[in-house]
Amino acid sequence: MNVMKRYLTEAQQGELLRTINKHAGLLARRDSAWVRLLQSTGMRLNELVLMTVGDAELALRHGRLFVPKERRKGGHRDHDYLVTEPVRRALADLLAVRREQGHADILTAPLVMSRKHVALTARAYEQRVASWAVLAGLGEKVSPHWFRHTRAMNIMRRSTASDPRGVVQAALGHASISSTGVYTRITKEDMEEALREVDGPRRLRRRDMRRAYEGRVGA
Repeated sequence: MNVMKRYLTEAQQGELLRTINKHAGLLARRDSAWVRLLQSTGMRLNELVLMTVGDAELALRHGRLFVPKERRKGGHRDHDYLVTEPVRRALADLLAVRREQGHADILTAPLVMSRKHVALTARAYEQRVASWAVLAGLGEKVSPHWFRHTRAMNIMRRSTASDPRGVVQAALGHASISSTGVYTRITKEDMEEALREVDGPRRLRRRDMRRAYEGRVGA
């Protein structure tokens, strides 16, 4: 799998959410919330599928979204995601939608429910995000796992930390820093921007501007 082709750019992230948010109804609001949750945490799909009401309420109360090792890939150790403001809003929205669907706040109940009033399956998540991606003009290959790679790329690009790769490792719960190395490779967008900079208009030096000025005024 080529990770570097399976993430959303800043513009694509915005377009996907704008597309979902343009649609009315509980299902669109639900989908917007869980897409934002995946995008803001980088959690794996299975971790979301198994998330309960109690998990969400505890996260909102304590600022950490706990994922036990039994729900994680490999099952080696527990992990938790920091509840930043986007994560808090996404969790609150999911709880609100669930209540509007008519479900009681039973702590052990699934957080995200389908229109048939059962837990949304992994396959349903995949179908929903693929459908929204097509509507947003992003193609049909987008899957929920893309948001994990997208989260990593967002950290690499936006963070001013001295070791953004270490931040990605800690945030996503990678067992080894080598798993994070792929995100340091140059992207297509980086390459295009660099080439535009190289081949575009040269930056004028101050002495060149002085010469141009003197040429205009006849000095």
